[in-house]
Amino acid sequence: MDLTLLDHWRIIKRRRWIIIAVACLIMTGSFIYTQLQVPLYKAEGMVKYEPPGGAAAAVNQAYYYYDPVAVMKTQIRMLSSRDFVELVSKKLGKPASFSAQDVKETSLIAISAVSRNPKNAADAVNAAMDVYAEKDMEERSKTARKTLGDVSKRRGEVEYSLNQLEEVRKEYLQTHPGTGMSGALAASLLDLDGRRRELLKRFTPEHPEVVALEQRIKSVQARLSQMPGADLELERLNRDIRVNEELYIALSKQVEENKIALASIPIYVTAVSRPSAPAAPFYPRKGMNYLMGCLFGLLLGLLAAFMVEGMDVSISTIEEIEKIVEKPVLAVIPHLGAKMRWENLKNSLFRKERHSLEAFRSMLLFQQSAKSPSIELYHSLRSAIKSQDPDRQNWALAFTSTGVAEGKTLTAINFSLAAAHAGLKVLLIGADIRRPVIYRIFGLPSQPGFLEALTGAVDWRETVRGTVDFLMGEVDLDNLLSFPGIDNFKVITGCNASSADIVNLLSSQLLPKFIEGVRSQFDFVVFDCPPVLLFVDAVMVAAHTDGAVLVYKSGKMARQALKRANDQLVGANVKTLGLVLNDMQSSGMGAEYSYYYGYSHYDRQEETEA
Repeated sequence: MDLTLLDHWRIIKRRRWIIIAVACLIMTGSFIYTQLQVPLYKAEGMVKYEPPGGAAAAVNQAYYYYDPVAVMKTQIRMLSSRDFVELVSKKLGKPASFSAQDVKETSLIAISAVSRNPKNAADAVNAAMDVYAEKDMEERSKTARKTLGDVSKRRGEVEYSLNQLEEVRKEYLQTHPGTGMSGALAASLLDLDGRRRELLKRFTPEHPEVVALEQRIKSVQARLSQMPGADLELERLNRDIRVNEELYIALSKQVEENKIALASIPIYVTAVSRPSAPAAPFYPRKGMNYLMGCLFGLLLGLLAAFMVEGMDVSISTIEEIEKIVEKPVLAVIPHLGAKMRWENLKNSLFRKERHSLEAFRSMLLFQQSAKSPSIELYHSLRSAIKSQDPDRQNWALAFTSTGVAEGKTLTAINFSLAAAHAGLKVLLIGADIRRPVIYRIFGLPSQPGFLEALTGAVDWRETVRGTVDFLMGEVDLDNLLSFPGIDNFKVITGCNASSADIVNLLSSQLLPKFIEGVRSQFDFVVFDCPPVLLFVDAVMVAAHTDGAVLVYKSGKMARQALKRANDQLVGANVKTLGLVLNDMQSSGMGAEYSYYYGYSHYDRQEETEA
């Protein structure tokens, strides 16, 4: 059967505590997990990698096809390489960790670092940006720097050679003082020869001045004749010096040109934005964690609720019950709850199946408000029973259940009280002799009771308890006496007995004789019988009544257990009048029954305000 939205909503309401518990557990776990996480700080910087002039300039300079995507991927791989990380770590003086990724459709590269210390994160990014720029410039200027180094080295060699030659010339001049004077002597000889010719124009060759000038000329000629060999060596030194000087000048010019070329290399890597120490951690993302914890907890809670619902073999809807047992649901009794809030809370938290005696008494009809609609539910139950045989005047009914703690005793008592309230004479018989409880509820003596009346040890009329007995019991007298029709309500209690005695008595002819004796005196004789699946008593009693009413607590017993209980009654030729769906929570009730809760809530609110 396909579930409607209303069915899903009903399941959610019925399993709301599972959803809340799972959601709270997951949210608490997410909170604890978030608090235990070590805060991490993230710093991010941006660099631009772009050759000046774009792709065209790159093609002109490098003579290859410029693919921006491939270039950016290459740069990212280089930034992620182990060698690059080692360079950054060396610059920082400690291990560095960072990542790089390209910004789509741009020439930007984002470099980020994560650390427990915000300053370390910012330092790592800044160091990576610096090393990246330096390494890129170093790679592209490698040829220029090599050329500059080679030229500088050659210039140094020439300079050294020039210095050596100059030292040799200096030493040579020191050891040959006159070396290098031939030019001066030749000039002096020419000058002397000119002066001699001028003197000869005025004097004779024997003139003392002419003779003295001739002697000087001879002396210079003699010295000049000795010069050619020494000057040749000096001339060779001067020639080598001049060659090295010219080479040194040329190399110095090349060094300066290479320096200018090195300084003019374009910058490809530019820092766009540098990070500072982040003020707040980026991890854990507390708000997101809490939100995800809430959503995930709610989702798991819903999943757990529907899983529990799927594994739940009990039944809680009218349609399911009627389909399984093929009997009508005579009435739906909502969850009444004890007046003591602590009792209700304790039963809900600890899943207690039974109420305390005081809590049980607080759920009886004469303890309810006069405006409570609960009594109308039991009137409806009586009407549904009588509608199956409208001509019958005196009814004998057996109230039983599938298992324990399904509310059969409470249903039997409240049914009897409601009938008495309507002016009908009712006898409630405690036929659950295995575990008698009715005498404790009303504070009555347990004997003489049902067994004594059944065996004839005592006339059944002497075992009947009425209003006077109730007044001597332990119930609330004010509420009891103010309950209309309480004089029409009578009780026969039961007491503990051995299994053999009970089976023998119920299987004898004493039981039908007893029923016929009391039927004529009351409009309704109600037997509170033990559960069908636990004892045979209910089947044996119900077989001599006008029908059995099977009380089923919503969601408690498995569907197979309910079917088996009904099969046992049918197999014993017991007329099953129908079922009472007891203790129905609002989450499991259909829209057609929700008004009960509306009235009940309104009634409790009026009591509180009063």
